[in-house]
Amino acid sequence: MATITLANLFRQIDVACDDHRIVRGISDDSRHVEKDWIFIARNGYTQNGSVYAKEALKKGAVVLWELEDEMNCYHCDDTKKALLLLLQSYYGHLCRHLCVIGVTGTNGKSSVSLLCSQMFQNMGKRTMVIGTGHIRYDDQEEPNINTTPSACMLAAYFAKAVEKKIPVLIMEVSSHAIDQQRIGWIHFDYVIYTNIASDHLDYHITRTHYQYTKFKLRNYLKQNGLIILNHDDRSLHPLYSFHDAKIVTIGQNQAHMQISDIHMTLQGTSFCFQKQEFFIQMLGMYNVYNVCQCLMILHDRHVALNQQKEIASHLKGIAGRNEMHEFQGVYVCIDYAHTASSLCVLLSYLHTLKEARMIVVCGCGGNRDRKKRPKMAEIALKYADVAIFTTDNPRFEKPSDILMDMIKGNVGRAMIFENRPCAIKYAVKIAKRHDIIIIAGKGEECTQSVKGRQYPFSDLECVTQMFGGSEYDT
Repeated sequence: MATITLANLFRQIDVACDDHRIVRGISDDSRHVEKDWIFIARNGYTQNGSVYAKEALKKGAVVLWELEDEMNCYHCDDTKKALLLLLQSYYGHLCRHLCVIGVTGTNGKSSVSLLCSQMFQNMGKRTMVIGTGHIRYDDQEEPNINTTPSACMLAAYFAKAVEKKIPVLIMEVSSHAIDQQRIGWIHFDYVIYTNIASDHLDYHITRTHYQYTKFKLRNYLKQNGLIILNHDDRSLHPLYSFHDAKIVTIGQNQAHMQISDIHMTLQGTSFCFQKQEFFIQMLGMYNVYNVCQCLMILHDRHVALNQQKEIASHLKGIAGRNEMHEFQGVYVCIDYAHTASSLCVLLSYLHTLKEARMIVVCGCGGNRDRKKRPKMAEIALKYADVAIFTTDNPRFEKPSDILMDMIKGNVGRAMIFENRPCAIKYAVKIAKRHDIIIIAGKGEECTQSVKGRQYPFSDLECVTQMFGGSEYDT
């Protein structure tokens, strides 16, 4: 990042300025600016703009605003456009120094980002992942409020990746970020489309607007950039009508790279891809699609097939999402399913793979939708050989009240435990070899909310302790 003066920067956006101080940073959040930074007062802040501008000025920052004659601010007609130009001038062409992978879709963005990161790390390449809830690189993890941060924050993280010589940057790209041009200065080597369903209609109003906003991501490819998509998802087919990007497809039918001979067991999934047999330690067709889309990046980068197969065999899915473990011949699935629909999908799928009994431990959260409680109980009773009802996060409700809502006077063959550790202990106690214990509702959560307090608790740690801490022992 070159040293650059305020006057030279503002010359790029046709704003007259004879201030030759060295600019130390750019932000559109007044909380993050410091002395000699540029603060962009964003469009739409007419009511509180003066508050943020005063805060920035007090810190010694320079303020650029769309409103004229406001305090000691510089004026610009279009701050959104100016921001992108300023970031490009201040940081330079960051994307030239990085392999940039964008992942977008209604579902699966976090999973695909994680898998991509693992693949590169397994090849000895460091990665930075910008995604839902976090930014991760090396041994660092920083919180991230939005799926895709602001343009200023993105530029700062890209610059950090270049500075730290991290060669691969993977980011989830939301429809909001595309529509609001937060990625306006970014160029991608690869864009992966997972799927498109209806989502965020409070913002986009119509599914068509949401869909075509997602499709705009194709405009941010590098010159030889590649779009990778799942041909089996028909919602992505309209992309084929755009001839301004190179598209490669994966899928079970009529795709460039076909997936076939899929065989799933509780140990994992084998399938044929690129005319070779692959094995992954994950379950579910969605994981097959996710892995194959990531493998297309390795294929495009001429990674040998044998190395691709080795890398794929070591991949792990997102913690707490259909997370399968084996203890002393008993399979244990930890999953976040906490709605009737998600629990039904999980149990109906595992029912097709079970070798013996299904023991289901589930509950419902307190101070949340009460109507789903009997529905979740019915689903558990439908698929489970043994159903165990217990607490989830009771919050401020009595566990007994939540459980009464679940059973509605018809216990059937369910066992009832107000204490979640006791419920898990009972499941482990009665389990035999080849049984599946499904512990649903909390996934990778490491606390339990009870009467306003967060108590340390993890389903996986609990079940591991019950088995004596020895996964895979026989």
